[in-house]
Amino acid sequence: MPHAKQQGASNGLIIGRFLGTPIILAWSWFVAAAVITMLFTPWVRHFSPDLGIGAWFVAFTYALLLFSSVFLHELAHAIAGTLTGQKVAAIELNIWGGFTRFEPRTDDNSARAATHSFIISIVGPFVNIGLGALGWWGMSSTQQGSVTWLLLLAFTFANAALGFINLLPGIPLDGGWALQALIWRVTRSQFTGTIMAALIGRIIAVLFIVGAIVGPLIAGRKPDIITLIWTSAIASMLWFSAADAAKHAQRARRMETYDLKKVIQPAIAASWNASIDATLEYADSVAGPSTIVVILNERGLPYGLLDRHAATQAIVNTNAADDLVHSYANPLGGWIGVPEDISAPHLLESLTHRPKAQFCLVMHDSTLTGVIDLQEFFDELLHV
Repeated sequence: MPHAKQQGASNGLIIGRFLGTPIILAWSWFVAAAVITMLFTPWVRHFSPDLGIGAWFVAFTYALLLFSSVFLHELAHAIAGTLTGQKVAAIELNIWGGFTRFEPRTDDNSARAATHSFIISIVGPFVNIGLGALGWWGMSSTQQGSVTWLLLLAFTFANAALGFINLLPGIPLDGGWALQALIWRVTRSQFTGTIMAALIGRIIAVLFIVGAIVGPLIAGRKPDIITLIWTSAIASMLWFSAADAAKHAQRARRMETYDLKKVIQPAIAASWNASIDATLEYADSVAGPSTIVVILNERGLPYGLLDRHAATQAIVNTNAADDLVHSYANPLGGWIGVPEDISAPHLLESLTHRPKAQFCLVMHDSTLTGVIDLQEFFDELLHV
């Protein structure tokens, strides 16, 4: 049977690679780009009324510049992680901007791991601040009011905002993870660092909404409904992400001695065009009917789980032994890949950054050996 590739779980376009790591443009990015273009176009028309339909192209160019800034931010995280010995699983650009996903940490030296986490967290915002400074310098040598000047102005302030907001000391912002790392280093407790930084993250989420309402009232104006909507969306994302981080930290504290073998089910990978008969025969030789079959798509990425009951019934009732496995696939949903020797705390740490994952694919080098149903894992966790 073929090997499953240990890559990210996101759906989207792979637009490139960094040292072998996929750079993924999530489908939600196109929604974000469209919204940014629509919101930015009136501003462009205000300063350059003669552009006509060209204002839309200028606005879309700004959307591309903004997401290029986000990409450089995430690339900085990836480079810092690589230099400190962590393996990057994927870089993704999406509706919220983007994130860099790392393979689970295996360094058991707490102080060193905390220091590395601080470095990885802090570099991204400083890249944006640097880009903002570069944009400001470019404005000084560009004709004021020109299209280039307008783009540089928006680019400058967007990067400054990205940089300074991301430095706020609350999870899930980079400043929050940097604070978590500092508390972790001082207290020797990753749990304490996460809980404190997540609490501050939720306070920041509330302050975002309060600021959008109280700020205009203090200035004698009514709160702008559009500003309140997007601020509330950002605040909701911050609140729930911080809550997820705290929840995973609490689970991690209870799982330090948990044996993951309790929830690892034996599994094999099957290629998209593998036959049902050959696949089931091989699966049964591994661990019998309990073996899970993960079906890879045509690019070699995990796509779905074989419905063994339906496949077996098809063979018995219709002699469908030569049918292809993907005909009996149930979509896999969100997943992460982890090494075979991962500990429960390290698995939970990786899930902190991937809270929507439903399955964990257990790998021996590049070969799939098992699957963890994360709902079963969490159910076990609640009874530890």
